[in-house]
Amino acid sequence: MSAPGYGPAPYPAPVAKRGLSTGAIVGIVGGGVVLVLVAIAIVAAFMAVGSGTIRLKVPGVSMEPTIRAGQTVTATKVDPGKYRPKRGDIVVFTAPYGWLAGDRDQKLIKRVIGLPGERVACCDPKGQLTIDGRPLAEPYIKAGSVSAGTPFDVRVPDSRLWVMGDNRSASNDSLMQFSNSRDIAAATIPVSTVSGVVKP
Repeated sequence: MSAPGYGPAPYPAPVAKRGLSTGAIVGIVGGGVVLVLVAIAIVAAFMAVGSGTIRLKVPGVSMEPTIRAGQTVTATKVDPGKYRPKRGDIVVFTAPYGWLAGDRDQKLIKRVIGLPGERVACCDPKGQLTIDGRPLAEPYIKAGSVSAGTPFDVRVPDSRLWVMGDNRSASNDSLMQFSNSRDIAAATIPVSTVSGVVKP
């Protein structure tokens, strides 16, 4: 006779069923939902980056009336160093050192006026800017704003741009920087800093 507890079982012991608790099921389902949402977020981020556009809210009045304060604009992204300058373009660029206090990475939006190597001067008898001696028609300028407080005559350095706001009386731009410093390099922006072109 076998010792109690050591003999063969009279019939096979039932195998315990290992089910999932309600909490475990909720956790699995919830985790799956989170993963799906994360995947959607990643796709959305990729689509925003891959679309080739950026959205920016313009806080100031320097581009009025073309772009109003508080307006959100869409710009076509430009790869670093790939912008091909065109007069009249409204461009997004990184503010050069010295243009803004304490924030070197802030983006600005201005209009391209002078291209590399061009002579920009103010003003002809009608009060218009001239490019290489020819008057520049600027129908986008805010009515009543002026191009300059004093005359100027500069040549834009290679690989740089002379940019201005459409609201000439209230814009931190090439004109303001040149008026303050009389330094053409400090008053212009590198073409390579342009990161977007605002769609009309």
